Amino acid sequence: MTSDSAVMQWFADRVEGRPTTAVPCDLDPDWILDYLRARKDADVFEVVQAGEFADYSDFPSYGLRSGRKLEPQHVSMGRVERIGNVVTAFEALQGSRPALAETKVQISQPNPLDLAMFVFAGAAVSAGLPVGPALRRSNLVVAALRQLPVFTEAIVEEMRAVIDQHGDRVVWQVESPIALLSMVKAEQLHSLWALAPLVARQLADFLAQIHEIGADSIVHLCYGDYQHKSLLAPRSLAPAVALLNRTARLLNTRGAALPPVHIPCAFGAEPAPLDPSFYRPLRNLDPDWRVIAGVVSPDSPDGSAAALGLFEEAAGRTAYGVAGACGLGRCTVEAAEQAAATTLAVAGAGNTGA
Repeated sequence: MTSDSAVMQWFADRVEGRPTTAVPCDLDPDWILDYLRARKDADVFEVVQAGEFADYSDFPSYGLRSGRKLEPQHVSMGRVERIGNVVTAFEALQGSRPALAETKVQISQPNPLDLAMFVFAGAAVSAGLPVGPALRRSNLVVAALRQLPVFTEAIVEEMRAVIDQHGDRVVWQVESPIALLSMVKAEQLHSLWALAPLVARQLADFLAQIHEIGADSIVHLCYGDYQHKSLLAPRSLAPAVALLNRTARLLNTRGAALPPVHIPCAFGAEPAPLDPSFYRPLRNLDPDWRVIAGVVSPDSPDGSAAALGLFEEAAGRTAYGVAGACGLGRCTVEAAEQAAATTLAVAGAGNTGA
């Protein structure tokens, strides 16, 4: 669409008459491409492996130039002014929609882990996350993890700057495909026991830090959706449950409330499975998580509704919300219309929020 106002108007029109906690406005559906290209402008980086973004295996990787030190300003997303423009447009929308008086605007915020991995180890990521290529490029992954604290500082400070200017007007959708994908791969390699504590510690630490600065958040997990293709196909929701249970325990020790969490069930172009065993691990999920069931396939209302039933039966509770596997940022308006209609129909049938 052509403007922030048009995007938020589109969402507001479709939730009219329903309780609404936040109206989303994604700043750029292809943000990761522009973010990675912009790293070339920081003279601390050099290109380790070029990439043209044809698919997951064609992403570039950067390294630090000899003798240089990475600072937060080198990896900041630089969005404070841009987000301010969105808030201004949202406030204008609120002025014409009294029903939105208590509503916030939702902004997507990548997990620093994902930013670090894409900058330093993008070339180690490809469909299926094959172990061989990843091991051959393990130096890239090590570099990403070594610089992760710098990315975290940059992101938290930018979020703090937005809060200082706009208070609690924003809900931050923390997006972390790398966290979930690493869990799926670990399950395939029978190593969840080793990796889950490390990944959960990073996610919990980031969520706790943004809680401490007064940011309101929601967690969005996914399996990757570049060109509507997933990096991995999960066998069940066990990896998501393992990640979230450990994250919950760590957040509890920090005194941070658990935010709502989107658990994807569909992945890429594949619909949510209709095998009850896929959802069975949800019976072990910490009950304090407010779960958003990512079961909706736009072209299959009946299948989506059946998947929601399996999700809620396994979880032993009504889902907090219903959604697709990923967002609508790379959809045409026509495809988004169909996705929204299907989501609202499934949510209404299940007496759940969308």
